[in-house]
Amino acid sequence: MRYHGLALGILSWAALLAAPVEAAQRLKITLSNQEWPPYMGQELPYDGILSRLVKEAFARGGVDVAFRYYPNNRTLQSARNGQVDGSFGWAPTAERKRDLLYTLPVLSARMVFYQRKSHKLDWSRWAELKGARVGITVGNYYSDDFDAQAKNGILAVDSAPDDLVNLRKLLAGRIDLFPIDMEVGRYLIAHHFPPAQGAQLEAQNRSFWSAPLHVVIWRKHAQGKELVERFNRGLKVLQDSGDFDRLLQETREACLQPRAYSP
Repeated sequence: MRYHGLALGILSWAALLAAPVEAAQRLKITLSNQEWPPYMGQELPYDGILSRLVKEAFARGGVDVAFRYYPNNRTLQSARNGQVDGSFGWAPTAERKRDLLYTLPVLSARMVFYQRKSHKLDWSRWAELKGARVGITVGNYYSDDFDAQAKNGILAVDSAPDDLVNLRKLLAGRIDLFPIDMEVGRYLIAHHFPPAQGAQLEAQNRSFWSAPLHVVIWRKHAQGKELVERFNRGLKVLQDSGDFDRLLQETREACLQPRAYSP
């Protein structure tokens, strides 16, 4: 009996030593957010597609996320100066990396041309779009390659003050193509055009530019590297489980549900 008791004691200690010392403490952070539907937005279901994926990935890494909304031009700056713990939806640049730590990309923004179904323009090289009338929105960036084609006259660009005006011009036949992110174009058409009109427009299958969308953490944050590591682990869990694709599709469909379109 003494031996049995001793053996149990030894086994108990061995089990205790083999167990994790303690589950990693759950952290809480605040990320800046902005209006960029359907990826992000205060009135969107789940705060938008990208917002939901970011929050869910962090949750699986043991981090609870709150959002603080800023005007678009202040969203990134609030993370760079430490007003918030970080932000998301940003592509890396050398300048930004001076102030920010980057996670793995969550999604990629895919820039495509929208066209009328009755006037399709198939192409594989920029030169094949010679003479095409392409709408652009003032202040938007469409890639260095696009800018080069516009500068050398391959693309005949026609500017407008916003994306909706360009989509209306496309529908009316005043332009042949309009470049916009795939998800953003789909959202605008669903919410600002009656179904019969929206059905006349489509996105081309190929994208001409893709930009990775990352979470960024203030570089001076005391737990910055840990937050990046936790997010990356959580993102992998989300992807490997199949939940990533499920949540993306579920949130996309929720965001596209027509409320009342705004003419």
